[in-house]
Amino acid sequence: MVFWRKKSIMIVEITTVALVLSSIAVVSFLHTDEQATSHPCPETHKLFCNSLFVDAVYEPENNIVKITYSDNSKMTSLVILEILGMEETFHKEFSQQSFVEIVQFDSAPKYGWASMPVVFSINHEVLGKIELKTEIHPYDEPKPKVIYSIIWHFEQRSFIDPMHQP
Repeated sequence: MVFWRKKSIMIVEITTVALVLSSIAVVSFLHTDEQATSHPCPETHKLFCNSLFVDAVYEPENNIVKITYSDNSKMTSLVILEILGMEETFHKEFSQQSFVEIVQFDSAPKYGWASMPVVFSINHEVLGKIELKTEIHPYDEPKPKVIYSIIWHFEQRSFIDPMHQP
């Protein structure tokens, strides 16, 4: 009987430790998620984040997507906007530093907005040729992350490190 009592106590202790560790993990996860929300731009992409703004918002009452592009540095020479995953890819070119494009949809996509990424291919005087990729999101949901990519054509342009500022 003493053996079973010790075993029961040990099981209770193990369960208590497991619950405490689980609670710590949940609190830690929530804290990390809060930091990611309050600082969505990684340090290595500050130049992009401070200069370029993109968003794609679905407005269900009108069945439209409002796509916004803005370059605070005013150094954009060309933006090619594409919405992938559609039956026919949406493609439009802009030669200005900011724009809002309205795209009509019949309804939200069957497999969700993540199946239709929005890609901005940009020619920028300082950053070079870059691409930004984001997702369409309903107006009442948080803005998804933006993926930043640098595309270099070394034969046409010498390499400039956009993260290094003299």
